[in-house]
Amino acid sequence: MRDKLPKNIRNFWNDKRRIIESTIGQLAEKFNIERTFARTMLSFTNRLSRKILSHKLATLFNKEQGRPILSIADLAF
Repeated sequence: MRDKLPKNIRNFWNDKRRIIESTIGQLAEKFNIERTFARTMLSFTNRLSRKILSHKLATLFNKEQGRPILSIADLAF
């Protein structure tokens, strides 16, 4: 079955999907987002939001320094 979308739109969506998948992979690997060990819903949302916020801050630091945005492995936390 052939894809009916134009090539430039397909490339756009593939690029966005690649960024999303690598972000999810980083959250799973570096920030251990699968395990929060929370007992209440409040502590779960608090821990989850801290992990997502720290990933966002790491990408902002990379952007300010002119480095690739998703290369957070080299940053010292």
